[in-house]
Amino acid sequence: MFLLKGWPFRIAGAVVLLIILAGAGWWFFVRSDNELATTAPEIPEEVKASSTPAAGASPSSSPGLAAGVRRYAIIPEQSEAAYFADEKLANLPLPSTAKGTTKAIEGHFYLGANGLDTSQESKFTVDLTTLRSDQSRRDNQVQQRGLETAKYPKATFVATKLEGYPSEFPAGQEVEMKLTGTLDLHGVKKEVTWDVKMKKEGEALSALATVNFLYADFNIPVLNIAGMVSVEDDVTLQVQVVAKASG
Repeated sequence: MFLLKGWPFRIAGAVVLLIILAGAGWWFFVRSDNELATTAPEIPEEVKASSTPAAGASPSSSPGLAAGVRRYAIIPEQSEAAYFADEKLANLPLPSTAKGTTKAIEGHFYLGANGLDTSQESKFTVDLTTLRSDQSRRDNQVQQRGLETAKYPKATFVATKLEGYPSEFPAGQEVEMKLTGTLDLHGVKKEVTWDVKMKKEGEALSALATVNFLYADFNIPVLNIAGMVSVEDDVTLQVQVVAKASG
């Protein structure tokens, strides 16, 4: 009789132990502690050199464009797109921030003395199937259940407005701007505004763009893995690009 009475306590104790062990395993082997970037990336010396106009050449415009307008093409190997998602283990105060990244980003922007040239299409595209974090288990959930990349393999942003673009960039300094446009993600098109930090040296530029939104805004499910690990209701995207003028 004593043994029967003790069974519920033993089961409860075993459950608590499993939760503790799961929490310890998650804390030491799965959780991440990533921080958002705060500055635009440095422009590599080789990019600066390759984008310097030849002697006697005019950098004022690209062929076929209005005077002063330049087409800046993103350099994928120098650029990166990333997501930052806050995770939490059920019933335990063990938060962390997961980060997934990819360099599969391409696109271009048309910029002139007054900023964005809206007579041309400025956009970038990210191949979501290449997003990787530090855990393959997380990646499988993000790819299959979250972003459903088999059905929606890419995300595209088309810019429509850029606020804060200076008539002249201070040497070696960042300028803060707001970039608005349409984000096509998970089969949903929605207007978003990025916080941008940009710097420009000659015919090369670099920028850090950050935006935060709710998963629900793009019909992305809030992941909950086996009732143990869940994510918060929002996610932050960051795009770091290095680009140079073409033509």
